[in-house]
Amino acid sequence: MYAGRPVRTGRAALVAGVLLMLSAVAFGVTALVRAADPGRSPLHRAVDAYLETVGTGGSAPTAACAGTTDPAARLRRPGARFGHRIISSIEGGGQATVNVDLTPGPGPGRGPAVAYSLDLVRTGGVWQVCSASPGHVEIDPFD
Repeated sequence: MYAGRPVRTGRAALVAGVLLMLSAVAFGVTALVRAADPGRSPLHRAVDAYLETVGTGGSAPTAACAGTTDPAARLRRPGARFGHRIISSIEGGGQATVNVDLTPGPGPGRGPAVAYSLDLVRTGGVWQVCSASPGHVEIDPFD
């Protein structure tokens, strides 16, 4: 403290409070972005696991879907091995649709992508792929 000069603790406290509030807001935004990350979604994790298994030549898990054809066989039509990228998805009421792009070979960048749409159901808390159709379906991001 300097002689003859008053200490302004009010201004310092205000600045510290504003900085603390801004860091809390930044932390909240970061947490929100991470929560919205598709890689963290149980639906997207299930699709990733399924496509990684099928795309590397593994056996696809059997889904408890009534009257559907084998989605893995349909996905392997363009090539026995493929990489993938999730494009968009929508879910509600234990059902979901996920748009994916399949790329020839086990990794991305080995040829033109082939668009597919996967339909899934959630049974006992587990997402299962029931069908695969060529092309993407339109998904409104504001639903």
